Amino acid sequence: MHMKPRAAYVAFIACLISLVLLYSFIFPSVQAIAQNQNSILLKYEVNSVFVGILRHIISFENPTSHKVMGGKLFVPLIRNETARHYAILYNISSSMGRLAILSDDSGNKYAYWSNIIIDGKQTFTVELDYYVLSFSTHYSINSSMIAEYDKSSDLYMKYTQPEELIQSDNSEILSKAQNLTNGESDVHEKVSQIYNFVDKHLSYAIQKDERGALWALKNRTGDCSEYSYLFVALCRAAGIPARIQAGFAFHSIKETLQEGHMWAEYYLENYGWIPVDATWQLFDTMDYRHFSSIQSIPEIMPYANYVFNYTTGPDFLDEEQNVFLKSSSTNAFGEIFTEKIVKTVQKANQAKFALFLARVFGATVIFSSELAKAEQTFLRSEIKMQNAIESWEANQQLAHSNVDEALRSAEEATRDAWALIAEEFTLLIGIPIVIMLIALVLLKRHQTK
Repeated sequence: MHMKPRAAYVAFIACLISLVLLYSFIFPSVQAIAQNQNSILLKYEVNSVFVGILRHIISFENPTSHKVMGGKLFVPLIRNETARHYAILYNISSSMGRLAILSDDSGNKYAYWSNIIIDGKQTFTVELDYYVLSFSTHYSINSSMIAEYDKSSDLYMKYTQPEELIQSDNSEILSKAQNLTNGESDVHEKVSQIYNFVDKHLSYAIQKDERGALWALKNRTGDCSEYSYLFVALCRAAGIPARIQAGFAFHSIKETLQEGHMWAEYYLENYGWIPVDATWQLFDTMDYRHFSSIQSIPEIMPYANYVFNYTTGPDFLDEEQNVFLKSSSTNAFGEIFTEKIVKTVQKANQAKFALFLARVFGATVIFSSELAKAEQTFLRSEIKMQNAIESWEANQQLAHSNVDEALRSAEEATRDAWALIAEEFTLLIGIPIVIMLIALVLLKRHQTK
């Protein structure tokens, strides 16, 4: 008769331990990382890396016997405006014409061919080849770290003004922006509300012409251009700097593109330009297969992959564009640097997974200080990786130093996290054994009475 209360007590202790572990599984603590991010600004995490070659080929076939005279071709060049991709143009060639490199006041650069003559039944072809180093990134925005806009700055004034197809001063767009952001003081939350509206308001349908933001708002449809125009217009109407990105976006490395793509960016102080592709449902996130060639307001040509015109000739030409992306070990970024970048990202992903498992198995309760130390080391790796990427073009020596530190910290965080998991398993196995031994002792005592 004395066995039941004691057995119930043992069962109660076992259940209590199980509940503690279950709590740590369902509600893993992220306070250590959040507090560390307040002291050092981690703008984004790098999830994967691509090293390869991008090839852009454009051809114009004259199907008639009439000669094309006075041809001019403008092709915007992929540039290193943001740290999400680097591109080095290593080949630019054409079958005819005179080449020059132009630039505008917005910082866009263009390959420009003039005096193009295409005889009847002949073809004019250009090819641009780039080495590319690109990154999949996710921005982790901490609203407390966003500074106030300097509304007198050139950047703020330029990217909150209306432009063609981005009618941010239109009364309907102003009203909608006000309605979406009314009463919200958090700038990042305002952008999130705008993005969610665009995502839900529009349905995708390819358009032959550029329709613009106002048309998209009224007609509730559009392709990547309308999604981007409407998002940018609503941001600007809400006093948030935003701009268009035009270039190429691949669904896979093996894909060949015939058309370009458009997406957008918005600006936060302390964070810079943050990517949004509403068509692909990417918010604060960008994959390594987006490459932009127009990253500000274009002044020489509209938002397009190329523009070709001529003074005399047939009414039309057969135009074709093909864009290829392929991985390659040959690159101009330094074999050692790219190998370290790739290895560091792989090791950081391993560390992230190990830290997740450590929290799942109760490290937030059992080994809170050790877990905080491992997460601090992991954060240091992420910061150093960010610094390496952003410093490569300006200071390659600094970039190498940062990636070395990032790799060391990622390896250390991985070791520490797996050590925590091993200790947790030891406890998880040990506790039931201790409980069983206690139960056996109690049972033996009861049987001897």
